[in-house]
Amino acid sequence: MRKKDFFFFFILPFTGVLFLFFILSAVNRSFIKAKVEDVVGEQLSASARILKVHITRLLEEGYPPDTVLRSYEEEENIYFIALLNGRKEILDWVSRFEGYLPFSERSAAGRDTQIIESPIGKIFTVFTSFSTKAGALYHLYLGYSLENLEDMLAYSRRNFLYLLAAMAVVGLIFFRGVFEIHRHYLAKAEEAVAEKKEKERFKEISGFTAGVAHEIKNPLNSLGLLCQLLQNKAPAELSEEVRLGQGEVQKISRIIDQFSEMITPLSMRKDVCRIAEIIADIQAMLAAESQARGVPIEYIPTRPLVLLADKMLLTQAVHNVVKNSLEATAAGSVVIRAESHRKKISIAVSDSGTGISEEDLPRIFEPFFSTKSTGMGIGLYVAKKIIEAHDGAIEVKSGQGRGTTFLIELPGGVS
Repeated sequence: MRKKDFFFFFILPFTGVLFLFFILSAVNRSFIKAKVEDVVGEQLSASARILKVHITRLLEEGYPPDTVLRSYEEEENIYFIALLNGRKEILDWVSRFEGYLPFSERSAAGRDTQIIESPIGKIFTVFTSFSTKAGALYHLYLGYSLENLEDMLAYSRRNFLYLLAAMAVVGLIFFRGVFEIHRHYLAKAEEAVAEKKEKERFKEISGFTAGVAHEIKNPLNSLGLLCQLLQNKAPAELSEEVRLGQGEVQKISRIIDQFSEMITPLSMRKDVCRIAEIIADIQAMLAAESQARGVPIEYIPTRPLVLLADKMLLTQAVHNVVKNSLEATAAGSVVIRAESHRKKISIAVSDSGTGISEEDLPRIFEPFFSTKSTGMGIGLYVAKKIIEAHDGAIEVKSGQGRGTTFLIELPGGVS
């Protein structure tokens, strides 16, 4: 996976979503704060208008200015209230902040409404003026603590951090999944390109080798006929040499036939096949060799298993695997097990032979690779080719001195 793909399909989208969420959350908190401050300002201004009417009436009725605010000591909506004269001197005040009144020249000279800092936090204030019928000028100073707003914003920030952490985890999982899907897609695309090139190369090689095999086979047949004629007419002292020559010609002919079989594309005709019947055919084909070696081929069935396959080709593939195990076993037995699991049929072929070395194990399915002194080493290659053509898979588990097990998996079902 290239670094550019990792950046564009994982890092960039993940950080982009987190950044966008952070910005939207900050804007949302600012909007809520501004709206709450507007509501508080409107509420406090309305309270100031009502208080001005009431205080004006008390002053006009002759109540002393330093006592008119006593009735507002228990007011919950207003945190402090102060009455000032025309010279902005405090005549009376009431505060819920333990005798603290956040008032300054700046408060008196500022806007009608403003937010000020105080030891107990931010306070929204209203400074407004009114006059009595006698013409006396007074000022009313009210304050409303924004402590609840600050608590709400702190709670909002805390929840935002929790939500951001949750978003980070979910985003990490989601974009990691997107990245893995993209990587899997690229890997599959690369495999498809490689497979296409391999098929084209194999097609070219197949055409070339088929032509070479044909050109060799024709004179080879003639040479075989000539050896047969010589066998009939040659002197007795040369008959053995002629027989050996004829055997070598036949050996070359078999090699060419096997090579042609290996490079020929498969043509399958699928039908319903029973695993038990295929195993029985293989046991019959290898009965003589099994008896000669003293190595029995045992089949351990579980229940009747069927699948859709080309019976002749599948029989050949399993036959090649069983034959390979039989030839690798000097004593003991070759055991075949078949079972069904999750709509797949598994065929395991195990032997008690010497096993395969760690160095040879990766090459066991390569064409023309063999650890035996006889054979061309194409049996397992052809078996793998046939099994993969059936959308199946084959793998091998082995170790020197521990025997070998071939596991074949094919799509199928149970009846």
